[in-house]
Amino acid sequence: MNLARLVAIAAIGLVQGCTLAKTVAHNTADLDDHRIFANRPVAASGEPSRLRTLARTPAFLSGLRVPDERGTLHQLDRHLEETRTAAFVVMRDDRIIYERYFRGYDERSLLNSFSIAKSIVATLAGIAIGDGDLALDATVGAYLPGLAETAYGPVTVERLLTMTSGVGDAPSYLPGRAQYYYGDDLRDVIARSVTPIAQARDWRYSEGDVQVLAFVLEAATGMTPSAYLAEKLWKPLGMESAALWALDREGGSEKAFCCISARARDFARFGRLHLDAGRWNGSQVVPEPWAARRVLHGVRTADGYLHQHLWWTPPASQGDFYAYGHQGQYVYVDPASRTVIVKFSEGDREDPIDMFRAIAATVRSPENLAQIERSDAEEVVSR
Repeated sequence: MNLARLVAIAAIGLVQGCTLAKTVAHNTADLDDHRIFANRPVAASGEPSRLRTLARTPAFLSGLRVPDERGTLHQLDRHLEETRTAAFVVMRDDRIIYERYFRGYDERSLLNSFSIAKSIVATLAGIAIGDGDLALDATVGAYLPGLAETAYGPVTVERLLTMTSGVGDAPSYLPGRAQYYYGDDLRDVIARSVTPIAQARDWRYSEGDVQVLAFVLEAATGMTPSAYLAEKLWKPLGMESAALWALDREGGSEKAFCCISARARDFARFGRLHLDAGRWNGSQVVPEPWAARRVLHGVRTADGYLHQHLWWTPPASQGDFYAYGHQGQYVYVDPASRTVIVKFSEGDREDPIDMFRAIAATVRSPENLAQIERSDAEEVVSR
């Protein structure tokens, strides 16, 4: 290695030493990482929305065998344990029909959303567009003059939402995700982002695009993402607990690409909002075309998944879709069976979509629906 390269690495190390130290110290991202970050609270409603839970698990679920990604069948509870599940909630409409916690977590635990936060930020953007505060064809520079001369300056809001900004991560000796996840100055990371020479508008899964989208949303609404989330979703949906949104440093910026820590049931409420195309208890909380993912074009990945509105649609979809976090976090929505499934895991990468579909198909069975209706239901807010 020549002297110039050594000097360059040393210089970057001095500038980004705090990020490096955090990366080395913590090594991996975890479900309880709100404990290691500064956070901004997301206020909950004073009157949580009521959920109903069955007095007992229906027989068709307690004995259910579900497929893994290779098609091998497993008993449901055992498969959840084997795939390092921390929280698992199955909800049909407003009724919890199956709920399990493992690995020391329970119904009160705050769980790191990881990239499920991207779907939440996209939902907030749709609300702001519907309210006239945000425009798809406006550029980043129009909302954030300080970024006008950077790579992100000419990028439109629409290209942020479709991850087609063409902007690459800032140069770093750390992987892109590490400098975002552990970095203590996200605005600086964004300002140092670069534009690739070729294929500038191709789709690229990007933490930076969503982070800039949140900066734009804050400028457009005059509210921090945490405050806007509380006003537009957390309170209207009657979330049972305040959430925490991790910051890059004390008093700093929300890590918008990830890191909203909330209870599993509140993530299920978020899924139920999309089950009804943005309606909640008779009110249109999110514009219907946006919640139905009909406004923006999607991108089909090489393995057949559709990425649209910062949500995922699996191959051979019959209308089901989901939000996803890279450590095994899912909010799965199946309108056909009126089912929402929340699965939060600790690092397992197995694709559970076939399992979710098997559960949804089982729930949809007329015989099993009748069994649910016959079961005694109790109202539950929190325990």
